[in-house]
Amino acid sequence: MKETVLKRMSFSIEEELFDQLEILLAQSGYDNRSEFIRDMIRKQLTRKQCSESGKVIGTVSVLCNLKSSGIETKLLQTIDRSGLKTLGISRLALENDLSTTMISVEGIGCDIRDLVYSVRKLKGVIQAEFVITSAAGCQNN
Repeated sequence: MKETVLKRMSFSIEEELFDQLEILLAQSGYDNRSEFIRDMIRKQLTRKQCSESGKVIGTVSVLCNLKSSGIETKLLQTIDRSGLKTLGISRLALENDLSTTMISVEGIGCDIRDLVYSVRKLKGVIQAEFVITSAAGCQNN
């Protein structure tokens, strides 16, 4: 196993920005600032890889109104047409004729973004969002 080499860095920021960072740190549940900043950097790098057409894994979360005719079928057809690798789908019925569907997908970031845009346009979709779970270790094909 390759040994992890740690590098030390320091930087200066405005007091107001520092105070905001401290509030975020306190709310985050992290025990130390270094771990918190490290994970913020990793998250930003993952977003960058996604925006640069890197391969990512994540979840598309969709909130639907079930009163809208055929919304579940339309949603599945839209996912199928995307050409993305579907890793799993989970659907939960909620109160007031609502449902939430979580679709785990793997693919090129911009293709997943396009899927989310297509899903948002479907009649009966209230909200659709994508959360990147991983880009590290994924290789472009």
